[in-house]
Order: sequence, then C-alpha cells, then structure tokens
Amino acid sequence: MPPHLAKLWNSIQSSLWLRPVLFVATGIVLGLVLPTLDRIWPGLGREVRSHELSIYIPTTPDSSREVLISMAAALVTVMTVATSMTMVAVQLASTQYTPRLLGRFMADHDTQRVLGTYLLTVVYLLLLLSVVGTPEYEGQKRDLPVLSLGVAMLLTLGCLLLLPHFLHHAGWSVQANTIISSIGREVIQELDRLKLDEMRELGEELPGPAGKSTTVTARETGYVQLLDEERLIAALPKEVHTVRLDVRTGDFLFPGLPLLSLWPPVPLTERQRKRLHAALAVGSTRTTQQDVLYGVRQLVDMALKALSPAINDVTTSVMVINELGAVGRAVAHKRLLGQGWWMRRIRGVTLLRPGFGLAPFLQDAFGEIPLAASSQPRVILRILEVLAQIASVEQDATIRRMLVRTGRSVYAAVRLSEQRERDMRLIDELWLGLQQKEAPLSASLPCETVH
Repeated sequence: MPPHLAKLWNSIQSSLWLRPVLFVATGIVLGLVLPTLDRIWPGLGREVRSHELSIYIPTTPDSSREVLISMAAALVTVMTVATSMTMVAVQLASTQYTPRLLGRFMADHDTQRVLGTYLLTVVYLLLLLSVVGTPEYEGQKRDLPVLSLGVAMLLTLGCLLLLPHFLHHAGWSVQANTIISSIGREVIQELDRLKLDEMRELGEELPGPAGKSTTVTARETGYVQLLDEERLIAALPKEVHTVRLDVRTGDFLFPGLPLLSLWPPVPLTERQRKRLHAALAVGSTRTTQQDVLYGVRQLVDMALKALSPAINDVTTSVMVINELGAVGRAVAHKRLLGQGWWMRRIRGVTLLRPGFGLAPFLQDAFGEIPLAASSQPRVILRILEVLAQIASVEQDATIRRMLVRTGRSVYAAVRLSEQRERDMRLIDELWLGLQQKEAPLSASLPCETVH
C-alpha cells in the first residue's frame, strides 16, 4: 500500500467514528431486513409467538410502540453516560499523564465497539418504531413483527449488560500501569516490524559516494510518518545506484529542507519528483508506526509529568523506568548501536539512511528524567538498577560500555543536586556496581547462564 494510503488508512482505523459508523450501518440493515422477513414469512412470527417467552413480547401496536419508545429512551440515556465516561477518561489521561495519549484513547477498540452497539440498537429501534406505526399494523391487517420485536428486546438487554463492562474498562484504561504497558508492547512490536537485522551500520561520518549529487527537497510541512523503501527504489531513475535519505521518521519538515540525495547526479522530471515524494508520508502528528522513539517519548513525558510538583507521583515514574528497561533490553538485543548511518542493498541500489539503535534510545529514555528526578532518589536508584540489569545479561562489551556511559550521565546529574547522605551512599553503591559491568562479562560471572 502506498504510504499516503497507508497513512489515511491508519488515520481512519485510529479514529473514534469508524466502528460506530459500521455498527450504525448494521443497525439500518437489521431494521430493514427483519421486518421484511416478518412480512414475507409470517410463520416465523407465529413460531416465536407460540414459544413460552412470547409473554415478554408486546402483542398490540400500542404496547409495541410504548415498549420501543421506552427502550430507545433508556438506551439514549445509557449511551450518554458511556460517552461522558469516555470524555472524562480522555480528559483525565490528558491532564494526569500527557496530551500525546489522546489518540490512544480515541482509537480504543473496546470503547468504539460499545458505543457502536448502542448506536446500532437505537437506530434499529427507531426504524422498527416507524414500521409498527404504519397503517397496516394500526388496523391489525398484518401480524405484528414478532421476530423483529424479539430481536429488539435482546439487543436492548445486551446493551444494558455492556454498561458495567464499559464502566470497568473505562476505569481500567486510565490506570498508569495499563497505559505504560500498552505503550511498551506497541514499541517492542514496532521494533520487530522494522527488520533491523537487514541493516548494516556505517558509523557517524556522512555517507555517500564522492562527487556531486542530486538533492530532492521537501515540499510539505509536517512530520515524516512513513517510508516505503521498495516504492522509493522503484521511483528512482535507472542511472541512480545510491540514494541517501536525509531525514528519519519522526523528523519535522518544512519546504526546502533536503529530503533525498541521489548518486550520480541526474536530471529529474516533475513526474519523477512526485513519485519520489509519494514514497514518504508526511502528517501533522508523529505516530509510533516506524517511529519507535515516539513511543519512548510518550513514556518519558509520562514520567516527567509524574515528577512535576503538581502531580508528584514517584511510583508512576518508577513504572515508566521499568517499561523503558524492557524496551531497552529489546533494542540492545538487536545489536545495533544507532550511532550513525545504516546501509541496505535493495535490488542493486544502495540505500543510506539515519540509523536507530541503542544510543538514541538511551539518550531519549534516560536523558531528561534524571534532571527532573534530582530530588527523588528512588527514581535515580531505579534507573541505575535497570541499566545494571540490562548490562548484566549483555554479552557485547560495546553495548555494556554504552550503558555505563548512560549511568555516568545519570550519576553526574545527581552529584549536581543535594542528596541525603544515606541516599547518596546507595546511589554510589549502585553506580559502582554498574561500572563493574563494563568489564568482560565472562570475568564477572561464575558460570555461563543456560536459557
């Protein structure tokens, strides 16, 4: 799927209205089909009426209308309560954690399905009410649509049973541990989809063949959301053997910034430039798709908000650090440092792009939190513990050195703040233990761990 269509589809999927609209369409279909079945096969209604449960189904047009009106009014009230709960949850998450979580709550599938079920039932009841009010039923020229009325009562009962489930879900979804774990899982899943094992790291020096190149500049304003590498390679002129992507997913663009560099330099037609731009999707917001660091940014924002004087929730910050540790272990497992550029060969063309790995992750994950937590030794202690735990299971000495370097930055931030003697002693002990992880792992472990 082209990036622009993928961007549109992702936007539609994450919207609050898609599933409710589909449910409304289903309600319209039921409201048209079931009364028609009652007309075509009156025997269906007689079989329902002969059952013992028929005592719960109205038998006259007046009573049917009264029951339908009562059920519709009750469901509208329940739906109002459910909508209010959704808005309260969204507002609470925005103020308590970070506004960047709004899209996550709007895209919640359980919320969409519950609201959609309510809308489906209300629409079905209104259509059935219009059928029961027709002259042919008023004059008893036709049997009441007993099957349709029975389905209406079952749908209404199901909606009422959904209310306690939805209230439980709304309360559960705004808990810090639920939000933090869902972001962490999403980041790790996206990390697996990036196919990092196909990349080769080149280092920090700006890569590219010697000589001049053709530069393709940005035309839109916004964040780079998606990149289709295959489509980009297919859009290149045949003479091009090397292409460098000068931006990464999550970067903010404005017209005129370098977007692509092509070797050797070739003249590009307007159609070729449009095809090259079509390989990237640019939008007004960042998304976690192909942008792992945005998920990390959401977690860090939650920790910073929790450490603010207005919130002062240290436990939430510690839970964020635990989840960042899990994500960091997944990033380290990819064995990519991310200190420079990547290279990948696709159909004979060399693709160069900014890298991602442990270095940018550690910088984003543990760069700001220690500064905000300078007066919270519990947070600092947990950061050093997490770094030491990751280093204790890593065989790569370079990765362990990067973890120790991050711990050194955390320790330096703590030394600049005033700490109680007891807290500083604990921090010194953990920092000393982390420094020891920089030594060869075989020398620090008594035996090899078997998994």
